[in-house]
Amino acid sequence: MANTEELTRDRWRAYFDDLSRTLATTQATVEIEGADLGAQVQAEGLLLSGITYDDRDDLLVVGLSPGGPTESLEHLVSAPQRIWVESSDGIAPSTIEVEDAEGQRTLVRLQPAPALPAE
Repeated sequence: MANTEELTRDRWRAYFDDLSRTLATTQATVEIEGADLGAQVQAEGLLLSGITYDDRDDLLVVGLSPGGPTESLEHLVSAPQRIWVESSDGIAPSTIEVEDAEGQRTLVRLQPAPALPAE
């Protein structure tokens, strides 16, 4: 059974800093939902390198890696207003939902990366 919690703004920075430190190999899919664009997948099945909240610039940064050591992508959410975290085990989040000032929602769906096949 999934549990959803809304994070208060004063917890954003510490929560995402802690989460980024404890990430193992996690895959992320980033979806955008807005009244003017519907639902769109921005990235699918990429490795999550971290999520941070920059309180000076009021910006949530989702770091993604397509796989190479020097390759990286960032998905930015400007002026986030509300953040919800859903977890099925009560510990690790399975979905992070962010609503920005225009009402657009960003969904970050997380899942453990598949294990490499044994040789």
